[in-house]
Amino acid sequence: MRCFLGIQLPADCRNAIRNSWAISDLERPSLKLSDPGQWHMTLAFFGEVAYDQLLRLVQLSGQALETPPQGAIHIPSIQTFPPKKPTMYAAMCMPEQEAMWRQCITNLVDMASICAPQIDRKPWIPHITLARTRGSRILDPLEIPLDNIGWVPEFATLYRSEPTATGHKFIPLHEYRLNF
Repeated sequence: MRCFLGIQLPADCRNAIRNSWAISDLERPSLKLSDPGQWHMTLAFFGEVAYDQLLRLVQLSGQALETPPQGAIHIPSIQTFPPKKPTMYAAMCMPEQEAMWRQCITNLVDMASICAPQIDRKPWIPHITLARTRGSRILDPLEIPLDNIGWVPEFATLYRSEPTATGHKFIPLHEYRLNF
C-alpha cells in the first residue's frame, strides 16, 4: 500500500488560505484542486509498503519521532511550485526549529527505508499542495504573501494513499504525538 507521514492542516488555517487565494474561472478547468479537508504537510513519502512491513514502519516512524522538534509551523505565502517549471500551487511552510525538523526527517527516512525501499529521498521542502495542473501544464510564476497563518502541530499521521476516480483519498493509519 502507498503510504506517507504528514501533518494535517487545521480548519482555521485551511479557511485562511482559501480566503487569501482565488482561482480565476479561466484557470479552474486546467487545475486539479486538492480537497482542503485533506491538506497536509508531508514529512516523508514512503511509496509502496508491503502489508507485512506496515507494523515495522509504524514502529520505526515512532522511534524517529520520539523527541520531535517543537514549535509552530508558519505559512508565509502561496506560490507556484516547484520554482523551475511550476506545475502546482502550494502553501509554503516554515517550521520553527527548521534545522531540527530537517534532521528529524533525515533520521525518519533513513530508518524507514528498511521497510519502505521506495521511500522518496528528495530534499524536504515543507509545503502543502493546493492544486496541480492537468497535463503537466507549466504555470506562470506567482507568489501571494500571507499574514499570521500558522499552527502548532499536535500530531503527525501515517496515511495510506488510496487512488479514487476523483483523486487520492488519505486514510489515517496511526498518529504520533508532537509538541507535548
